[in-house]
Amino acid sequence: MLKRILNSYIKRLVENVDIDIINKIMVIYFYCLVSFVYFLVFGITGIIYRHYILAILFLISSVVSLACYFFLKRTKKHLLAGYLLVYLAAVNFLFLLITGGIFGIGYIWICLYPVLVILMLGSGRGVFYSIAFLIVCIPVLMFSKSLSLVQNYDLSLSLRLLGSYIVVLLAGYVFEFLRNYNYHRLIKTIFRTKDESSRKDYFLSKLSHQIRTPLNNITVISNLLNRTKLDPEHREMFDTIISSTNNLVTIVNNIVRVSNLRLEDEDIFKVSFDLYSTINNTLELIKEQYGSRIDFNFRFTREIKNNLSGDPVRVKQLFINLIENIIKLYGQKKIYVAISVDIKKESANKAELLFNIKCPFLNLVRDDYDNFYVQAGSSHTDAETLQTPGNYLDLTIARRIISIHKGELEVISNKDDILISFLLRFNKDAKPEALFKKEEAESLSDELLLKAHKKVDIKNSNVLIVEDNAVNQKIILLSLKSNVRNIDVANNGKEALDKFAKSKYDLILMDIQMPVMNGIVATKKIREVEAITNTHTPIIAVTANALAGDKEVCLAAGMNDYISKPFQVEVLVQKMKDLLEKNT
Repeated sequence: MLKRILNSYIKRLVENVDIDIINKIMVIYFYCLVSFVYFLVFGITGIIYRHYILAILFLISSVVSLACYFFLKRTKKHLLAGYLLVYLAAVNFLFLLITGGIFGIGYIWICLYPVLVILMLGSGRGVFYSIAFLIVCIPVLMFSKSLSLVQNYDLSLSLRLLGSYIVVLLAGYVFEFLRNYNYHRLIKTIFRTKDESSRKDYFLSKLSHQIRTPLNNITVISNLLNRTKLDPEHREMFDTIISSTNNLVTIVNNIVRVSNLRLEDEDIFKVSFDLYSTINNTLELIKEQYGSRIDFNFRFTREIKNNLSGDPVRVKQLFINLIENIIKLYGQKKIYVAISVDIKKESANKAELLFNIKCPFLNLVRDDYDNFYVQAGSSHTDAETLQTPGNYLDLTIARRIISIHKGELEVISNKDDILISFLLRFNKDAKPEALFKKEEAESLSDELLLKAHKKVDIKNSNVLIVEDNAVNQKIILLSLKSNVRNIDVANNGKEALDKFAKSKYDLILMDIQMPVMNGIVATKKIREVEAITNTHTPIIAVTANALAGDKEVCLAAGMNDYISKPFQVEVLVQKMKDLLEKNT
């Protein structure tokens, strides 16, 4: 019972309060409740034994303890509440020392005072108040007869009591000192570990990027070479080079798999955005990529009447990651996904939204990292397909994005479906305008799609390559010159925007890491221009950024597809064909 009460309070506090302050608040909470019961019981006992002064003091103290509890619960001013309890304890313990209490042994309670004070106020203030209380107690103990107090103490008892008090005081101080020492040492270790992790992630990102770029050049050039012109001996050597290159690609991919996406709270870019449009556009993007393999039913509550303040890119990233993981579980099977957004809790300035994603039943098994694998032999699914390695619901990125929004994620396996449920908390935008009119949004979406859907044969396409590396530019030009009508080159995002403003392109191949302006920023600016002109140019990210979450970041920024280096020319050409036929 006590554990449940403490857990409920900690959950309310842990979001916005430092852990050390939480500990002190919990100690004061506990002391308020215990002292309330203690003073109440002894107050009633005082009435029964006709010690009315003591009974009145204890009953007043009981009321003050309860009031202190509600004050702390409402304001979280733990220091003020702590001082009040310290003074209250000092008055009551001193009174027990002077009078001896109901049974004449009330003096033993003074030894508890240093523990309470140090726990509530810390070692510095706690020791100060404990020594001050001891100084007040010494005359009472040593001169009780001279002062004609109710309770008299002989020298032997006084010395034993003072000695016990000092021992408890020293023990409390040592305990609090060691706790603080270990706490700050742990904090330093955590910060050091985070710093090392950040450096590791940065190193892996740079290493992956630097290795993938030359690997891509080797792969593409190898595919362009005519092997028939080589004699058998040289063809065998050439095949060995290709095999070694492919092995190196596998090694680089394995490096990427062990890396984790770093998502920090301070990275959130907060703007006013339309949540319905953000999710709906993301689902349209996924639908365009996977075509007939997936169908959506998107239900958005009309109770959300304000724009929200937050990072729409993160929301897109979350949905892309979750749904692509779901699609991966079902292989080539067509699936139906139902998505709903409802209000869980709402205030004048904040909204707590409940998101539910339902997909067909799978026999999921939880692993040690709270991800889910499909168990072979699932009755509702093609077991042979699901036994493929890597078919698991990886929730690492999704959980981190959700945790940034102070939410929680839960996966529930029902009889007929799987439910992925999570909460996200947003601030409401100050503007009172309506979030959306669904019919108007759908009409506008259809209008834009009608304007955008003009099929273009890849042979007649005009393509812009945005790439800062001259060798990489040459490689892509060699790879694509026989497949497209015209290719222009921009050395960075700024040049790409200048060329985009002057010429019409059917498709853009966008690198990510570039000087002056990177590919993510350039893509967002292109999409802003297109929102005004009601046009749409497909953009494919062609990048050596291949760590966990990089694909989601590219798609969330407005790109239509993503391919990581090294790539096969045939795969890139096929992606270009798909987009030119569907989305240009």
